[in-house]
Amino acid sequence: MKFFLSALLLLFFSFSVHLSVAQDTLPKFTVKNRFGKVILGWVNPFEAITQISIQRSFDSLKGYKTILTLPDPAAVTNGYLDSKAPNTTSFYRLYIQLPGGRYLFSKPSRPFVDSSRDVKYEIAKNGNTEKRNNGLPPDSLKVKKPELKDVFTPSVFVYTNPDGHIVIALPEQKTKDYTIKFFKEDGTALFQMNKIKESLLTLDKANFIQSGWFKFELYENNVLKEKHKLLIPKEQR
Repeated sequence: MKFFLSALLLLFFSFSVHLSVAQDTLPKFTVKNRFGKVILGWVNPFEAITQISIQRSFDSLKGYKTILTLPDPAAVTNGYLDSKAPNTTSFYRLYIQLPGGRYLFSKPSRPFVDSSRDVKYEIAKNGNTEKRNNGLPPDSLKVKKPELKDVFTPSVFVYTNPDGHIVIALPEQKTKDYTIKFFKEDGTALFQMNKIKESLLTLDKANFIQSGWFKFELYENNVLKEKHKLLIPKEQR
């Protein structure tokens, strides 16, 4: 009887561990290196969610580029197979947008090696959901392609953090000369920052006269590098 209970507890523990590493709950997510393929997965606990974009970078702090905006961000379980990943050591993070202009970034994560042979995962690709298992052909599961909506994807160089302050992340700052010009939404000039000396800095939201949308232009060596905008929500001022 004792042997039976011990075996049952061991089985339960193993099953619990398997579930715990299968998928994390947003804003946490799982990144696996499965036989040389990078697979991201997560569980969505939010009742309403507007957008999820996957970003990749060689660095954990800067240089992130959006590689995919999911067509159905509200799915309870979701994931992505990065078939164009340059390697299995890059960093990944999620941009998560909620109603009311609120958004957040997940913590960066690198793929960990997953050699299990019974893992099933879902892949968001081309507006459909495909189920795959250990390299076998996809199950014939057809999902209605959702209607794509115009969504806002923030800049990877100038963006608002969860506290409403503006983060400026500049690549190769030591060898480049950067200037940023900020404007009101109607195009009226607000202020500009010349010859920025830091590669990563935070600009206090108090420098902006009010909440709302603001435009900016980022110049690299006097050449326009990016023209974009950012949002400072009312509840964050």
